Amino acid sequence: MTERVRVAAAAVVLLLGCSGDGASGRRSGESAAASREPRSAAMPHEDCVTGTNIETRDVDGDGRVDIRTEMADGRPRCRETDANFDGRVDIYRWFDSSNGQVTRVEEDYDFDGRIDVVANFEAGVLARDVMDTNFDGLTDTWRTYRGGRVIELRRDADGDGRVDTWERFDDTGRVTYSATDANRDGSPDQDDAGAAPAGDSGTPVTTVTTQVSADGGAPGSTGAQKGARR
Repeated sequence: MTERVRVAAAAVVLLLGCSGDGASGRRSGESAAASREPRSAAMPHEDCVTGTNIETRDVDGDGRVDIRTEMADGRPRCRETDANFDGRVDIYRWFDSSNGQVTRVEEDYDFDGRIDVVANFEAGVLARDVMDTNFDGLTDTWRTYRGGRVIELRRDADGDGRVDTWERFDDTGRVTYSATDANRDGSPDQDDAGAAPAGDSGTPVTTVTTQVSADGGAPGSTGAQKGARR
């Protein structure tokens, strides 16, 4: 083998080695990004009214308690509400006992006895929630809020337990980014990423509402509507 051939062969090996390292780096980066995404799990639930200082209310006058509120220092700490009067709790609501503001809400929207949305509040304003939109008992949608409006959404649309849909919104509710994971590697596909088409009016995202009228009218109480279902 001539000197020129040996040099050329060495160059090819070097190039192939660099190419392989780059691909490996990309795969490692994709794997790391995917590992940071939420995974489907059983819908979370926290025990609510567990103490002894409990106030009760029969809203519809049928002789059964519809609202149970645990009090602390004269303010509600946690409240359980049977919104459809079937004898089962549909709404769990936690309060900051120092100011009466809501800190957490769990709601059962289809009245099957299982929680469908868990919303967390900061300073009384909805900050994030997790949902079960197909009512199988598992988390499949994760949303982040700013000023009570959705700014980022992640969803497991195909039910495999991994996020495969990403959306971001501006403060008016307009979609600014939308991506899917068609190749099922756990990360947004670059081909699908980008701003919404011109003229896209965005997805309705306002989810903060006043509480169910049966829920005693506690100061500062707000809930989260389910939002669009699949």
